[in-house]
Amino acid sequence: EVYVTEWQAAAFPAGGKRGLSSAPLELRLKRALSSPLTFFKVPLTRVFRCTVSTQRCSVASSARFVGANGIAISDDRHTVFVNDAPAQRLTVLARQPDGSLEEVSSFGLKHIVDNLEMTADGALHAGTIPFPYASASVCQEAPALSASKVVSGRRVSCGAQPGGLLEIGLLGTGESARGKSFVDGRQTDILTHDGTALDGVSSALRVGAKVVLGSPHAKGLLFCDA
Repeated sequence: EVYVTEWQAAAFPAGGKRGLSSAPLELRLKRALSSPLTFFKVPLTRVFRCTVSTQRCSVASSARFVGANGIAISDDRHTVFVNDAPAQRLTVLARQPDGSLEEVSSFGLKHIVDNLEMTADGALHAGTIPFPYASASVCQEAPALSASKVVSGRRVSCGAQPGGLLEIGLLGTGESARGKSFVDGRQTDILTHDGTALDGVSSALRVGAKVVLGSPHAKGLLFCDA
């Protein structure tokens, strides 16, 4: 089985953004409402459970998110962690015997983050978006909300969005019939890149003495000293 997040409530048409002009009116209206719904933090997106044997996907949980995005699972495959990027919040879901997921806890995050990875020592690694007003999604889909600001003597704006690696320690708060619950123990910025060599960070991992950063807006990876 595979769990998948639905990070936008309205789908893109065939051809992606280039297909919007010829898409049905209903779909174009839904896409036009996407940014306002995200701005006002309306929870509409879901988590799905897909099974290889049936080749089908179904809604896995009653939990709803503004933009369910990064997802990771514990080594024992009993706990699923879902990042709601626009809400700047992480939700802990317990896997039930039938494969469905039940929310057991949630907590706020230091930054907006994107993809999640579970490390060997039980922490979560996340790619950070510390200045969302310079993110590509805001600059392209809601330019009125974008901005150019000077931060620590450097101008942060569209096209050079900083980002990095956030390590999220987890503390167990107990176990109920639904499953284990967690809160954040400590959130630590392992590294923050200024965006000059890589615009935006969607994924980040520490590999030995290096931090590896990836972005959907650039080809290749950026390797930094941890």
